[in-house]
Amino acid sequence: MVSATVLKKLVIPMVYVAEWILFFYVFLCIVAFNMVNFTNVIAIDMAWEEPINFTASFVNSLIVVLGMGLICFFYIKFLAGSRAYKRFKEVVWGVLFAINTVSCVICGSIVYGFNFIHVDGILLLITAFVSALLTMQIIMKQDFEGQ
Repeated sequence: MVSATVLKKLVIPMVYVAEWILFFYVFLCIVAFNMVNFTNVIAIDMAWEEPINFTASFVNSLIVVLGMGLICFFYIKFLAGSRAYKRFKEVVWGVLFAINTVSCVICGSIVYGFNFIHVDGILLLITAFVSALLTMQIIMKQDFEGQ
């Protein structure tokens, strides 16, 4: 039988590695999404030019965005580690989601003019909403912990 200290020495580093893999996966997804949107901002300057479509299937992309948002919600809710490490992770995730919210709002206002009839515009709006909710969750969590 494996002792608790050996198990703890094996599991804790794996949890930390899994946390950072999740962060970099979410980070890469956000960067790719924002690069497509900012390419639309830069490259589309005439009325007859069509924006780059981000998705082939709206439903699949919506499931990915909502699924990642749900995973991040529960991850942020149940952060593990020491108090300083938790605070560091909250700040890093909060900055990531806040920047994503701002960039989605900027791209939405420039490309779609807040007229989100296009499927990618709706996905952009949902992504901004999910990022804003996750940013508010982190801010509220820090406010409650500070008191």
